[in-house]
Formats: sequence, structure tokens, C-alpha cells
Amino acid sequence: MFNLMQIMAQADRDIEGDINALSIRTIAIAALVLVVLLALAAVVVKNDKHKALKKPLFIMIASTIILPSLLLVGSTVYINAISESKGPVHWHTDIEFWVCGQEIELRDPYAFLSNKIGTSTYHEHDDKRIHLEGVVIEKEYDASLEKFMAVTGGAISNNQLVIPTDPQLFENDTDGDTNDNNEDIVRGFAAEDSDGRTILSLENGDSCSSPSSVDQTPAEVQAFLIRYEKSNDTYSQTKLQDPKRYVMRDESIVPPGDCIIVEFDAFKDRTEKLCQQYGVRDNERCTEFGVSEFNPDLCSLRQVDSQEGDL
Repeated sequence: MFNLMQIMAQADRDIEGDINALSIRTIAIAALVLVVLLALAAVVVKNDKHKALKKPLFIMIASTIILPSLLLVGSTVYINAISESKGPVHWHTDIEFWVCGQEIELRDPYAFLSNKIGTSTYHEHDDKRIHLEGVVIEKEYDASLEKFMAVTGGAISNNQLVIPTDPQLFENDTDGDTNDNNEDIVRGFAAEDSDGRTILSLENGDSCSSPSSVDQTPAEVQAFLIRYEKSNDTYSQTKLQDPKRYVMRDESIVPPGDCIIVEFDAFKDRTEKLCQQYGVRDNERCTEFGVSEFNPDLCSLRQVDSQEGDL
């Protein structure tokens, strides 16, 4: 209980994760104590010499069950009370990573029996989609691109990008976006994190050109927000001035949920890349993204001019 009070007092940004970890530890300890107490109770029941221990053992067994239950209930009520969302949410944003014109696969789930990379609340299921499934304590951080990159083992800023990936590096799915022939150049950015897992470590000023090329145009970290407009069935894109500050839209379906394209390449004002769930609805590109033939009821989404802003 003292640890819980410490967590509440600190109001840490990852308070839900800390409380969940505390709850798991508490349940594990309580289960171990309960096994020991039940074993002692079995001995006491069989031996009349220890009748005086029956009542204390009963109280300890009941306490071992009741106190952790109160902790779980109390922590759940507390998290919901202090959260901006006032309860659990289920939001989605699609995301793609491109380096020197090659689409990068975000690291596959690797924990035992896990189908996600990230945390229980904020993660990706090997589906190029950010999932926020839980309580939002502080939306500006808990639903941000900065936190998503952090919990999956990466990082993003205006001049640096770390993408957690696997040794094969590249996405193998096929849609309306095409790759350049720069796989060898991208492999040159591969490194290992502190756990020995593959990452791509990129910094503004690095080049996507071959070392032997005369043209060594510097590349930079860029991110583009593709956002749906419900009122007229259109979408537009905005180049994010500070990518880590991007905050998810509170939508469960994409679209209207957002699409984020993160690129490391030569400077550009806009991207030609598009998340698949936008592409299959685009009235000009839907067949490129997998629709067998043009369907006006499905392929109704129209792109309009890019928006300006400092998102």
C-alpha cells in the first residue's frame, strides 16, 4: 500500500503502467502467501493440538484474499478518476515507416505468448496500426507519437529517428506504394539496441545516396499526417513540424482515424505514400491498394490540397 501511495503522489506520466506492475506483483505475492497459509491450515485441521491457530490462520487467509482485491479495485477507481478519458478507450492510428524510399517493418512481437510490441495499453500488433486500448491519463503524452516510439523501443525527434525493427528490415506486403531500390543503403543504418535487437538509427545529414554517388543530398526526419474530413468525405495531409508531438485522434476505425507516414529522406513538402486503409478508399488509387475493381461506394475518398499547420 505504501508503494501505491508513492505512485499516486508522484503522478508519473506512466502511472497506469506502474500501478499495473504493482498489482501484478501484489497478486503474485498474495498467491504465494495463500499457498503457504493453506498448507499450514491443512496441518492444523488434522492436529487437535493446534486448535488455537485456526482463527488466526482464517484471518490471515481472508486478509490475503481481501487486501489485494481492495488494491485492484482502488487502483482501477483511482486511474479512471484522474484520467482525461474518464475510462478506457479504444483508438487507432495507422502508421508507416519509410527510409530512403524503402518501407520498414516495425519490430515483430517477441515476448513469450505476446501478440504485441509495446505495452498493454499502447502497442502495435504487426499490423502497421497504433492501438491505444486503455485509460488515457494525459492525452498529450499518452496518445502521442513520442510515447509510441518509446514503448516500442524507438525514438523520434526533429533530427533523429530510431526505428525498432527485425534483421530482415523491410515490409513484404504489396499495396499502392512502391519501394525504391535502396535496400543496401538502408542496411548501412542498421545497428543493435542495448538488448541486441535490430534498430535503424538515423540522423539528419545522413544521405540516402550511394557512397560512390556524386550527389550526397542530405536526408532528414519528416512526418506527414493524413487526416480524414467527415463532412465531405475528403482527406488532406499536413507535414508535422514536431512529429513527436502528434496526438492520436479519438477514433476506433481508420479512417476517420489518422494515417501517419514517417519518412527519412531528402526534404520534401509532401509525401506520395498512403496507409492502406486510406488507399483502398481513394477514388483514384483504390485498385492499386487491392480493390479488385473500382467500386464507387467504396472508392469514394477524395484527396484535397495539403493543409498548413504546426501540428
